[in-house]
Amino acid sequence: MKKTRNILVSLLACLFVILAVPTAVSAAAKAPQCPKKQTLEFYRAYISGNELPTEGDGYIYIKNLSRSAVITNVKSSNKYYTASKAAGLNAIFVETAPGPIHCVKDGEKTKLRFTVKQNRKSYNLSCAVTFKKHSRVFKSIKIGSKNYAALAKGHWMVEDKGTAPKSKVKITVKTVKNYKVDSIEICYKNNKPKKIKNGGKVSLKNAAAIYINYHITAKPKYYKRPTAGYRGFFFGGTVKSPLYESFMLEYK
Repeated sequence: MKKTRNILVSLLACLFVILAVPTAVSAAAKAPQCPKKQTLEFYRAYISGNELPTEGDGYIYIKNLSRSAVITNVKSSNKYYTASKAAGLNAIFVETAPGPIHCVKDGEKTKLRFTVKQNRKSYNLSCAVTFKKHSRVFKSIKIGSKNYAALAKGHWMVEDKGTAPKSKVKITVKTVKNYKVDSIEICYKNNKPKKIKNGGKVSLKNAAAIYINYHITAKPKYYKRPTAGYRGFFFGGTVKSPLYESFMLEYK
């Protein structure tokens, strides 16, 4: 009986191994995928009545991208752009290639081709990228009686020609679809910043700038939450994921 029991245990162990193998092979065999087309929106600063030029960049998210994947053989049809694997994200980061500074143009295009090496296999992927000036985020940005929404379109920063109102004012922000305001922060000259709720009243005496922090609720195709290796920056500030951004109104 003891011998028979040992044989049965061995057979069951072998059966579990056999059943597990197809699952492991299937998981390892999942090929990475990226969108065939991708639009990358860019912001500009608006200072002294003029838009300041900026470089074009952004993320292309890749489905089934392994954390240990290696991106090689990056080729771009537009010599001003290149790409590399984004730390902490299942994505490649598209950016300006080394060399002379190139300012992005609205409607500019490039076709990126690259190789993903993972699970001892190589996959050739490509994506047609179009750079576009950022679409409207805010329906209204009311600071007292003044509305900055039209001026904010396509801009991460706007410089107000005047000084901040000295009285206590109400700040109300409304976004377009797929965006949500997270917080409003007022920075004062030689004082600590102050956060208020959307629709709240605050004194703007000696205010230097107002920050409207927000995020996009419609996730990009193949987007996954960042891992511990991600370090997010948005025009001088840090963000917890590429979905989070900030608009700044600076008083001159």
